[in-house]
Amino acid sequence: MQPDNIIINYLFSKDILIVISTLIAPLIAIQATRYLDRKREIRSTQQSLFLTLMATRATPTNIRHVEALNSIDVIFSDKNNKKESAIRLAWKAYLDFLATRRWTPENSESWEAERKNFHIDLLNNIALYLGYEFDKTHLKNQVYYPERFSNEENYAAIGKEALLKVLKGESSISVNIKENETCQK
Repeated sequence: MQPDNIIINYLFSKDILIVISTLIAPLIAIQATRYLDRKREIRSTQQSLFLTLMATRATPTNIRHVEALNSIDVIFSDKNNKKESAIRLAWKAYLDFLATRRWTPENSESWEAERKNFHIDLLNNIALYLGYEFDKTHLKNQVYYPERFSNEENYAAIGKEALLKVLKGESSISVNIKENETCQK
C-alpha cells in the first residue's frame, strides 16, 4: 500500500467515525435521560408511599394507608436489590400477621402491640432504604393523633353498628314526643 492510500484510508475512517458518533450520541443521550427519569420517578413514588405510611401510621385502617401497604410489592419490586427484598419480606410478615391473627376484644392489647411491631419494622426498612435515619422508638411513639379524632371515630362506629342493628330488625328506634313550651301558650 502506498503512503497516500494509508492517509486517505485513515482520514476516511476518521470521518466515518465522526459521522457515526454524531448520529449515535443523541440516541445514547436520550436513552440515558430516559433511564435517569425512570429512576427519579421510581424514587419519587417510593418516597410518596413512605410519606403516606408515615402520615397515616396512627390510623392503620385509613384507606390511604391500606392502599399504600398494598402497593409495596409493586413499588419496591426490584428482585436484585437486597434492601427492596427486605422491605417486601417485612411487608409479607406484616400481611401474614394481619391475615392469620384475628383481633378480638380479649386479645386486643397484645394484638395491637404485635401489629405495631410488624408495622414499625416495615417502616424502618423503608426509611433505611430511602436514607432516613429514624430509630424504631421514634417511628412508634412520635406520632400526633388527637384524642378527639379517636372519639369521633368511635362514635361513628357505634352509630353505624346501632343503625345496622335497626336495619336488620335486631333493634328498634325509640321516639319520645315532648310538648314544646311555645306550643302551650
